[in-house]
Amino acid sequence: MLRNQNGISVYTVLSIILFIALVFILAVPNFFNLDKEKNLEDCINNMKQIWVATTDYMRDTNADFNGDLSLLIKTPKKDDPKNTYLSSNLYCPETSHQKKEYLVYGKYIAEQIGTEIKHNYGIIILCPNLAQYPKHIIEKGFYENMEPTQLQNYMSEDIDYIDSETGLNGAKKVELINKYIEIWKTDPDAFAKRKANTTALRAILFPEKFGITE
Repeated sequence: MLRNQNGISVYTVLSIILFIALVFILAVPNFFNLDKEKNLEDCINNMKQIWVATTDYMRDTNADFNGDLSLLIKTPKKDDPKNTYLSSNLYCPETSHQKKEYLVYGKYIAEQIGTEIKHNYGIIILCPNLAQYPKHIIEKGFYENMEPTQLQNYMSEDIDYIDSETGLNGAKKVELINKYIEIWKTDPDAFAKRKANTTALRAILFPEKFGITE
């Protein structure tokens, strides 16, 4: 049997090297988050948790949400003071070590219908890595099962349209969703326009598709 000067066989050395290589191969996917399908599922689940927490918070405050997730983490629930709206910080698993927060925008609109006031809450959540991972977006079907308000339906339908039109172009998707959010932030008549015309806000984002020229 071949041995080196210290009396260790070559086969023993090779066995150790192979063992270390095997451990490395098994550990790398977990360390670097290489399981893309699991990362996608986990990221979407994170955004769903944030959506539920933000919705609960807005229903209790009847006000816009400015995107500060720490507020959801430290604020006790109105009907359950022992717990907060969000239990901990959540990050996209693709870059969890960088701790980049999800972008959250919440719009509140009180709609007067006769003598009644209808409370509308609409929430948009963006993965911080959407430009690189364009599938990291909440599917429209999720909202349909959550008893959404009319405003949330408008937003989820428009975001779904943006998603379908941009496909795998993540950078364009991010650009248009941010532009869409800006419409809701700056146009006080956005709700009325969207209510009157399904394509009103989409036409601002895709003027060429709706025959609009400057």
